[in-house]
Amino acid sequence: MLNICFMGNPKFAVQTLDVLYKEENIDVKLVVSSKDKKRSRNKVTPTPIKQYAMDNDIPVITPDSVNTEEFVNQLKELEIDFIVVVAFGQLIGKLLLEEFNDRIINLHPSILPKYRGAAPMQFTLLNGDTKTSPTTMLIEKGMDSGDILMKNIVVVDINDDYYSLEEKMSDLGSKAIRDTILNFDEVYQNRIKQDDQLATYTSKISKEMGKIDWEKSSFEIYNQIRALIDFPTAFFTYEGNNVKVLEAEILENYKAKPGYIYEADGKNNIVIGTGDGAIKINKLQFPGKKAMDTKSFLMGNDFKKGIILDD
Repeated sequence: MLNICFMGNPKFAVQTLDVLYKEENIDVKLVVSSKDKKRSRNKVTPTPIKQYAMDNDIPVITPDSVNTEEFVNQLKELEIDFIVVVAFGQLIGKLLLEEFNDRIINLHPSILPKYRGAAPMQFTLLNGDTKTSPTTMLIEKGMDSGDILMKNIVVVDINDDYYSLEEKMSDLGSKAIRDTILNFDEVYQNRIKQDDQLATYTSKISKEMGKIDWEKSSFEIYNQIRALIDFPTAFFTYEGNNVKVLEAEILENYKAKPGYIYEADGKNNIVIGTGDGAIKINKLQFPGKKAMDTKSFLMGNDFKKGIILDD
């Protein structure tokens, strides 16, 4: 039986915890997550990982820092074999790295060394990549720079958005973590050192990144819409309102006329010109309103065509 300490926060990490918890050869001794905070509708709630732990009676703690002697001693008392980290948020410091040398395993959702950093799945979509991989790796002091243990290639479909890609990555990634742990000696012997010269880094996703620039190509705008569907959601300004775009498609038989509203009716939905063609908006959301498919929206609301959107 292998004793595990699991560290994580968001929904993306839940399937990995679930797979480990249900594996008969693994005992999840402790879950570590971030503190409860105001999330949706200003309600104080636990992280998805903490909620899963509570629902399944797994011991869970939310320390200010895991880089303390008190925490390290707690893991020693529990006879922890491996620490598994999935989207946790705290840096793993010297104390833990020394005590659990080459026994701290991270799941990173990109083909490392590409897209090290905070938002690899979003940048996979933003850049229109056609493949990616959940990667299991050893944690060291550098950012996502540890040796690679296992990869599982995922095909990124043109219709994938952040939600569907997250589901694919979570599914394969959870199995990769389990298989890495259960076959650790063999996997460790075949580990691959990352080539730092090939490394690229992602930034955090900001609200400003959601603003659509109609001068860009249709493909770039389409990728922006599907990459940022969770946060901050791509948007444009129409008569002083920031309108969120939730679903769209690329149209090719239009001349490049950035920001020009070609169509706005129930048959064609809303069609807006881009730097090299047009985008058809199939689902949108006005401020303070529910998200609606564009056809339903246009049945009860006016949307001017023949104008150019404000910058």
